[in-house]
Amino acid sequence: MPKIYPFKALRPTADKIGKVTAKSTDYTKKEDLIAEIRSNPISFHHVTKSHLSFSGAYQEPEKFLPFAAQFIVKLKEDGVLLKEEEDSIYVYEQKRLDGRVFKGLIALCSIDDYRQNKIKKHEEIRPSRLKFLVELFKTTKVMGEPTLLAYSGTVNFEKYNSTELYSFESVDGKKHSIYRISYKSDIKDLQKQMEKIENFYIADGHHRSASTEVFNDSVDSLTNDSSMCCILHEDQMEILPFHRIIKPVITLRKDDLINQLSRKFKIRRSSNAVYEVTEARNFGMYIQNEWYILQYKNDSDLLDIELLEEEIIRGIFNINDSRTDSQITFHAHTSGLDVLKGLVDSEAYSVAITTKPCDFSEVRKVADANNTLPPKSTYIEPKLRSGIIIQEFEVKS
Repeated sequence: MPKIYPFKALRPTADKIGKVTAKSTDYTKKEDLIAEIRSNPISFHHVTKSHLSFSGAYQEPEKFLPFAAQFIVKLKEDGVLLKEEEDSIYVYEQKRLDGRVFKGLIALCSIDDYRQNKIKKHEEIRPSRLKFLVELFKTTKVMGEPTLLAYSGTVNFEKYNSTELYSFESVDGKKHSIYRISYKSDIKDLQKQMEKIENFYIADGHHRSASTEVFNDSVDSLTNDSSMCCILHEDQMEILPFHRIIKPVITLRKDDLINQLSRKFKIRRSSNAVYEVTEARNFGMYIQNEWYILQYKNDSDLLDIELLEEEIIRGIFNINDSRTDSQITFHAHTSGLDVLKGLVDSEAYSVAITTKPCDFSEVRKVADANNTLPPKSTYIEPKLRSGIIIQEFEVKS
């Protein structure tokens, strides 16, 4: 059974928490992210997005990551970041504008449990992202955003003594609260509860988990062999889709594309946007200012996201590795219909394909079979802000 461990977190002071923590995803415009970095000298984006402050290629982290490491040192020297005195486990709660509440634990999980598949994965990763995160950890020696893990079972962490550290509202209207559990007896009891859970499942953060494994394997003088995770019950999570937006190397005329698709799909034009797909084996397609519904004709044991990858991404557009091929990009559902349409209408991309989200039971089934889904198969809420709780990778003296 996977285990959890307390740790001495590095974290912002309560008066600086709102400015240090940073939105980790969903910037629809790069310019907005750059403006946020330039206007906020203590944003954690100076660590995670440090390449935006320097000219040069993203593929050359040696040019900018030393500045990210210096940023951490400076925030510690200036008293913006403080180090906990006691090993603790943290309770994280997020409340969205729509009233939905997510609540889970932030603790360390064993890299060895990840290696032994007690922490199960379901999604392929991109080599470029893996390489970048390994270099980030090597240089800064911090992890500022936990991997999101799901579990099924019953764990009651409301009964323990806890101290509220933060309660603040971020610019997107979400309310974030952090509580610290530090009594040794409470931590020991909580660990026993969690040991009854058969497996953890990576919900969000496959790249972070893989990169901490590679990082730990490459540095033999670390004081721990663990990775920071936020652990929630699977019923707490919300799964949304990533849609696909494609610019093929060889341009396909719309009529030719529809003709090819019609071999496997029933196709009909839709007067309404097909951004929300609710029926299995159905997909939306947006091309040249028109929406279409694609309904798969055949029987198949594949999940919808696998059908999309097999029959359309590979079968029609000849994109054999969507992790690395520049013809395809992934559009988070939360980024919105207008952004998706704009990318196609502007001819930055040629066609968009929308899909129904997976159910977590489907994700669990794939992980239990030691299989993986295509990259960006699930967009899972909650999204934690970077820099709320920070793990330091400490090196033995």
